[in-house]
Amino acid sequence: MTLKIYGLPAFVADRSSMDTFGTGVQINFALFTDAKYGTAGSRRIPAGTAIEPTGNGTTGVYLCGPAAGTAGKPQLLLKTDAEEDSRADAASGYGAYAGGVVYETLLPDASGSPRALANATVRTALATRFVFMTYEDKR
Repeated sequence: MTLKIYGLPAFVADRSSMDTFGTGVQINFALFTDAKYGTAGSRRIPAGTAIEPTGNGTTGVYLCGPAAGTAGKPQLLLKTDAEEDSRADAASGYGAYAGGVVYETLLPDASGSPRALANATVRTALATRFVFMTYEDKR
């Protein structure tokens, strides 16, 4: 059974600051080879994962894979979970954020103590369009 989460992603710090990337992107699931995404045919990429276009004129300009911080390519954050071969997800693709204020500590690729994006190249590239904040809950 797959759990679907609807609503504003937890990593969004300021809804009004978020910029949506065009009409969305396609995901090249074959490029997500890290074990944390699952195995071929059942990969799941969580919302907030950093992605970038890897496509070209023949595969589609906005076919995306994992972000590498490539110069000249927009660094995006996936708006929703993406599931390979999902019968419920839109065939047209997934939404992506191109900028805004986010909680870096709540992004799925954040690790360490304090939590931060581990890939410095990707973090630097994202920081050109995103403002990172540290999430705190002092209730």
